[in-house]
Amino acid sequence: MIYLYRRNKTGICIDRVYGHDGIVELPETLEGLPVTELGAYIFSDHIDRGDLEKCRMSGKFCTEDGLEVQDEEGMPEMSGNAVQELILPSKLRKVGRYAFYNCFHLKKLSFGGDLRDVGVGAMTCHKIERVTVKTDENGDSCLRDILTELPETLRVDMDKNGEQGRFWFPEFFEEGVENTPARIIENHVHGSGIRYRNSFLHKKLNILEYDKLFPYAEAWEEESIVLKLVLDRILYPMDLTETAEEKYIQYLREHGERAVSILGEEKEYAAMRTILTKITPDRTETEKMLERAQRSGDSRWVSILMDTLAGHGRKKRKAFEL
Repeated sequence: MIYLYRRNKTGICIDRVYGHDGIVELPETLEGLPVTELGAYIFSDHIDRGDLEKCRMSGKFCTEDGLEVQDEEGMPEMSGNAVQELILPSKLRKVGRYAFYNCFHLKKLSFGGDLRDVGVGAMTCHKIERVTVKTDENGDSCLRDILTELPETLRVDMDKNGEQGRFWFPEFFEEGVENTPARIIENHVHGSGIRYRNSFLHKKLNILEYDKLFPYAEAWEEESIVLKLVLDRILYPMDLTETAEEKYIQYLREHGERAVSILGEEKEYAAMRTILTKITPDRTETEKMLERAQRSGDSRWVSILMDTLAGHGRKKRKAFEL
């Protein structure tokens, strides 16, 4: 990678990135200073070429090893659909306006708790599937600001002081509905995702409130999304109360066959063993799970369910009187 950058008041601002790999991990430092800012339109194809030329004239170029070079050395711009994953520096404080505008192949985004300022339109990409955030020591981050700009279903992997959590935020969408008698357009929001995105207290995810919203997800969302939310709350139980855990486990017991199937299809074998221990399916349910595993042809999936079935003991033979 080659970076076009300049100094700012707090460290380094990167204005453009050049390279061939769609997975972009920005450096923590350049010239011995922390990278604290990303310039406007840094990863967008819609950057103003006049503004970019000014950046080229006033800034510097260097490689990912910090070696200064004269220009981008013929490397293509990492912008638009060329960008698939972004790992931002841990000390990054600001993302410029329209930074990821129309990056429709961007699927994963990682950032730290120091990020506080996300410019207008920065998250206009709408294809992100996974967000990874390492909060500050108080659990604060700009996660809420980012989630409210992304209405699609998202998986959030959170690291808070070394503890791992995984949270799902279902999608939401807005619809303008005409109120003819009043001659106004009313804005209607659909989906439980907007409620989940509002389960923040300032800059911190209110996990207790998040778990209380489960009835809305259960009522409004597809079974596959609800199961992923529930499975990951059990498997990554950050601040999970006993009350919430019991509620989630009860849902898994009612949808056990499909839940285990999801884990089998994703080859999450350790997670499957954990969930089977939690939901303790009876012999009949286990046999149904085993039939699905056998149809998949996955020997490890089958083996785990055979072990579970063996725990029920030998099936009694029916006795007949002659």
